[in-house]
Amino acid sequence: MNEGQPASPDKVTPVLVPLPWLTRPMTVLAMLAASHFLVDIVAGTTSPVWPTLEENLELPTGGLLWVYVAWSISTSFSQLLFGLWADRNHSRWLIWVGPCIAILCISCVGLVDTQIGLAGLFVIGGLGIAAFHPEAAATAGSLLPQQRSRAMAVFALCGYLGQAAGPIYSGIVTDQYGVGGLRIGIVWGLPILFVLVLGMRRAPVAALPGVASGAPKFDARGKLPLIGLLLAVGALRILPALGVPLSLAYVLKSTDASNQVIGAAQSAFMAGIGFGAMVCAAFVRHAWERTVLWVMPLCAAPLLALLAYVDGWLLISLVGCCGLLLGVTMPVYISYGQQLLPHGQRVASAITMGVSWGIGGGIVASVLWVCMKYDSLSSIFGFFAVAAILSGVLCYFLPDPHAHSAPDSG
Repeated sequence: MNEGQPASPDKVTPVLVPLPWLTRPMTVLAMLAASHFLVDIVAGTTSPVWPTLEENLELPTGGLLWVYVAWSISTSFSQLLFGLWADRNHSRWLIWVGPCIAILCISCVGLVDTQIGLAGLFVIGGLGIAAFHPEAAATAGSLLPQQRSRAMAVFALCGYLGQAAGPIYSGIVTDQYGVGGLRIGIVWGLPILFVLVLGMRRAPVAALPGVASGAPKFDARGKLPLIGLLLAVGALRILPALGVPLSLAYVLKSTDASNQVIGAAQSAFMAGIGFGAMVCAAFVRHAWERTVLWVMPLCAAPLLALLAYVDGWLLISLVGCCGLLLGVTMPVYISYGQQLLPHGQRVASAITMGVSWGIGGGIVASVLWVCMKYDSLSSIFGFFAVAAILSGVLCYFLPDPHAHSAPDSG
């Protein structure tokens, strides 16, 4: 084309048509929540299969608890490292890469025949899960800064629903096709993730929390007492939330229950937690948050103790009620951590959603091993009741976030 010659009318330069609705906070939050559902349904598929994996490897009962501890550490403690790094560097890509790694690894746990190989898949998959959570949670909370607990309730709700769907899905699949059947998760999981990635890529970076060049840098040393209290509260709170599903797997397996029955009981508990998050989003006002944090675990304690004495539908009902009472407090606790550490929100998310789970996972595995050694599996539910009481007591001493709104740089 000669200079000055008008452009040919049949040649049109392609223009990317903006989609304003994809940039709205609620739309971004919905896609993050959907990603959380996907990640946690993959994580939840592991819950019913621990006893079966032990049988496949011809190990004694509890022989894979060390792998469970490695899995808990990789999904939890590493969140703190990802959070510390992400609070100082742009790390939006973790929201995509983490779930991809998790789907690939966890879907293949039934295809290995050695403890080392199994541990490797669980650890690498756990790192993928850990990479996703701090960045995604901080993003979700920042989308509705004036309604942070509500935003976290929506985000957490989808995670709990994923954890609720995971065990029953896993139970059905593994009863039909064996643990190797979990590999079909790759067939449906990766396409769903791809669609979510495409949607989130259309959202501008400004809609997500970045690392502002002039923002104060988070210094954990000045907040160690507060971080210690958050960890203590979180670990105690997580003991029943994490331990009840695992304990149900071994307790019900000792009665020759199928994986489908085990998965149904575990799903009832996680569905209760998810419903509790819904209750939090719909009804819990900001002024009630501190009260909810310490009252609900105290209410859950007697129901947790009763789990040792019931079975059948009464067991399903009680585990659902326990999950509900514990679930109401989960989003509030995550939001509290982010408000108490405003310049370390990814670190706060890692503490409340990750490190506390790792500590709790190690304690649960140790106590469960002791209970199995002394042939008193059902007594572990009394331990969870005591943990819930202690969690409620410590929550009473959590400070008011508004009193800690100063910069976290010292």
